[in-house]
Amino acid sequence: MSHPLTRVLTLLELLQSNARLTGAELADRLKTDVRTVRRYTAHLRELGIPVEAERGRYGGYRLPAVTGCRPWSSPTTRPSPSSLACSQQNVSAWGTAAPASAGATAKIERVLPHALREPLAAMRETLSFTANAVL
Repeated sequence: MSHPLTRVLTLLELLQSNARLTGAELADRLKTDVRTVRRYTAHLRELGIPVEAERGRYGGYRLPAVTGCRPWSSPTTRPSPSSLACSQQNVSAWGTAAPASAGATAKIERVLPHALREPLAAMRETLSFTANAVL
């Protein structure tokens, strides 16, 4: 995990999956120092992600519970996540990128509104692609 962008995205994922983490915990998981964690949280704030920080002995970083990070809350229509699910199913049929594709899909579904998650789950259970199909 040497690229800074990778660490910023990993920081976002850590904040989404944990209620609160201290700067030292984040630095340890990202294999950086606390000062770098502060810079990465500043990058997330510049992108419009509301990272909250509390100073002091019992301080830490967290995402607000109410707003969270929902990139698909309003501008996305049903076809966008559906096309992502179809793409993931297709990639899974090829076999080589299946674990990475499944992980990416899980991350995307984590931030989708509940109304869009159910149709995706139904689509994933229904669709199947084969890599050796002859046209």
